[in-house]
Parts: sequence; C-alpha cells; structure tokens
Amino acid sequence: MFLSHLECSSCGLRHDWLHLQNLCTACRKPLFTVVDLAKAGGVLTREALRTREKSLWRYRELLPLPAGEEPVSLGEGGTPLLRAKRFAGEVDLWIKDESL
Repeated sequence: MFLSHLECSSCGLRHDWLHLQNLCTACRKPLFTVVDLAKAGGVLTREALRTREKSLWRYRELLPLPAGEEPVSLGEGGTPLLRAKRFAGEVDLWIKDESL
C-alpha cells in the first residue's frame, strides 16, 4: 500500500489513516489522502492496471485498506464516461453514467 497519511486541507495537520475520519480534529475541515506517488508509479503501471478488474478496487493500493484485509464490495466503480456531443456545443463535455 502506498497510502502515507491523511492531511487537513486547511491547517495541514496530519492524521493516522487507520482511524476512520474525514474531518480534521483541529479545525473540522476535510482531510486529503496523501499517497507516495513515486513508489506507486513503479508498481501501478498502465500495463498492470489494464489487467485488473474495472472497479474501484483496481486502485486498491491507493485506498485506505489495511494489508490482508478483504474489502466488502457492492460492485461499485467501472461505470462509463459518455461524450455528450449533442449537449456540449463547443465544450468537451462528458457525462458519468451511474445507472449501471
């Protein structure tokens, strides 16, 4: 896993990712997930990701899931992006189809 810690988007306070939370304990602002992208890039290559299931769990190593713990999945992720040419005009508009 390449997850380092959670960090407050406002005050920068670090939080342990093993403690389930989404707001800073000091200022109550949202937390960002901090990932070691240099390490992740060596393992999570395009070729490696292409072979994985098209779901949220394709990026398992970037998610706050302890090693050895299996996720409970409801089939989330993998919904298509559709180009909306008719609605967009001159803008490159895409719509996420969450109905699947």
